[in-house]
Amino acid sequence: MFFSPNYDLPIYVKKFIKYLKRVNYSEQTIIGYSKDLKIFNEFIYREYQGKIMLEQVTRNDILDYMVFLQDKRAYKPNSVYRHLSTLKSFYRFLVDELNIKENVAAKIRHQKVYTPLPPILDIQEMERLLLTAREYSLYFFTLFSFLYYTGSRITPVISLEKKNVNLKDNKIYFPRIKGGEDLYLPIHNKLKPIMETFLNNHPAPAYPFVFHSPRNPGEYIDHTTVRLHLKRVKNLAGIEKRVTPHIIRHCTATHLTLAKVDQKFISNILGQKDPRSTARYQQLNVDNLRDSLNLLP
Repeated sequence: MFFSPNYDLPIYVKKFIKYLKRVNYSEQTIIGYSKDLKIFNEFIYREYQGKIMLEQVTRNDILDYMVFLQDKRAYKPNSVYRHLSTLKSFYRFLVDELNIKENVAAKIRHQKVYTPLPPILDIQEMERLLLTAREYSLYFFTLFSFLYYTGSRITPVISLEKKNVNLKDNKIYFPRIKGGEDLYLPIHNKLKPIMETFLNNHPAPAYPFVFHSPRNPGEYIDHTTVRLHLKRVKNLAGIEKRVTPHIIRHCTATHLTLAKVDQKFISNILGQKDPRSTARYQQLNVDNLRDSLNLLP
């Protein structure tokens, strides 16, 4: 990041990122905040030729930044909203933790635009995806099955260590999920034999991660590689819908809902405290509602 004696914004950004790590924010969240603040830092530096201190940045500067994102970088409204959300979190930190006098982002409002969720796979399509993955690769069959049978986000899954998979007691421990919480989940009956086969024949037995990097077994696999192979498998399965690890999480929530699982249990499985967040993951169509509506006398 840019820095000069008359420009101290990068110092505060570094302090913010260290704070996020200290309070156990997820790696993906930290990466997202870092990227957003890098763009903000570059914008402010250019606007003032590197001659402005953090406490001199005003509400109007942030409003100009939002216009810049929309007009110059052609960001969609939801992306602009996300950048504003990052700045709100950043300035809350500055005020609460570093005693900066004014939160110049606090009262800025930006209308979040509703974006329809992508269609999910139905149960038969999910079965086809996993059957194809089994023929494609034991590694990715295990990984995609794990995503579906736990409903987990991708980051806790790919960073999972072997020591946190207890096949004897049928438990999985995620030491850190989104929001800094930890989570215990039971191992699904269909997932257990898959995990046993994979771990008993693990291609990198001396290393800690369940889903190690194919290139460097001392590290875990990266998000991009997972998405690349997931796309290949869904194409081989003849599935035209877009499929990502997060869409698989939506599939888990919706399929559990169709199975009449209590909403509280689904929230716990997904690691969510707010039931409104859980509802966002459940994508029910007209046919899903038919039987329930027909219960009317």
